[in-house]
Amino acid sequence: MATVRSQGPLVWGAIVAKAFRGNRRIKAGKPRTIVSAAAPDCAAKVGVLCWDKTNSNAYICTVASGTWVKINA
Repeated sequence: MATVRSQGPLVWGAIVAKAFRGNRRIKAGKPRTIVSAAAPDCAAKVGVLCWDKTNSNAYICTVASGTWVKINA
């Protein structure tokens, strides 16, 4: 695998464009977020972040129909 370490606005912009296409507000530090009392099970725009206040877990919506991925595993 060829991993190149790089930083900067071009890298961040590419990540926001790909992973947060429904939540571009994240670039300004004001992402779309929701809070749940368990793992999220609702539909949301791709890139929306969810905080599970009961279990202290963070999730990101990866499919608008309601697929969520834990991001703090």
